[in-house]
Amino acid sequence: MIHEFSGEINESLILLDVMGWKHGKTTSSYIIRGENIAVFDPGGYSSGEIVLNFLVKNRIPLEDVKYIFVSHRHNDHSSGASFLVKNLPDAKIYAHRITIENLLNPEKINRATRDMYGYFSENIDRVDKGKVKEIDDGEIFSLGKGIEVKALHMPGHTSDHFMFLEMKNSFVFTGDGAGLFTPSTGQVLPNSFPPSFKYEEYRKSLQRLIQINPRILGFSHFGAVSGDDVKIVLNNAMKNLEEWKSKLENMDVEYIKKNYSGDFRLFSPDFREMIMDVIIQGFIRGITPGSARR
Repeated sequence: MIHEFSGEINESLILLDVMGWKHGKTTSSYIIRGENIAVFDPGGYSSGEIVLNFLVKNRIPLEDVKYIFVSHRHNDHSSGASFLVKNLPDAKIYAHRITIENLLNPEKINRATRDMYGYFSENIDRVDKGKVKEIDDGEIFSLGKGIEVKALHMPGHTSDHFMFLEMKNSFVFTGDGAGLFTPSTGQVLPNSFPPSFKYEEYRKSLQRLIQINPRILGFSHFGAVSGDDVKIVLNNAMKNLEEWKSKLENMDVEYIKKNYSGDFRLFSPDFREMIMDVIIQGFIRGITPGSARR
């Protein structure tokens, strides 16, 4: 089953369309409810406001939100956290050390994001040191009511990338580590944004995710998958990743555009074309030895 509308996936898991890049059905955030509440990747700065408004509208006590899990440093995943943590009295941001460095001192990444995305970029606000916590691979967080979240270091998209496994429901929040998913077509493209994408690490992380065999898969971009569709989507993600490598090693950019652009429906049409060009170039960098950054 494919989930693409805001609402409950089950009694403890909520999907929110948080209007990433100022456009619907581009960015998903997730809320998990135990005795305490966790938010996963509240998106860009304006997306953080959407999450907060949802909590208020649904009378979810703000003081119950203890965890804001951030998958990696990119602004479209972390700047919403910088907004939320200032408006949720008992919440902290949990992330990789490099992600935290960028939240504490965001000037460099904000400048790079503005240079790449222009109008669509949203700044990270500087976060106080007392509101962040570095996490480790395999670390487990208990939310109560049998809800436990396990942090999984899954590099490749970036070196600081984490996914998060909520074990009771066998739900994995993938961040950007499993691809760009279009719910209406089922297409999964490698999430190979430059300059930090590394093919081999991304592939190993995707293989680890396949071996976990989750029952529910939550993409940042965009939507969730449950049941038998999870295995289908993950196998397609791996197949597409390997075909991109085969074709782009030979610089066959036109093949990739011809065979993948049509089923890629995320973002507005003008922005979509730019994103396709960016991820193709990022992929080429990521399979070229020595070209990708941390």
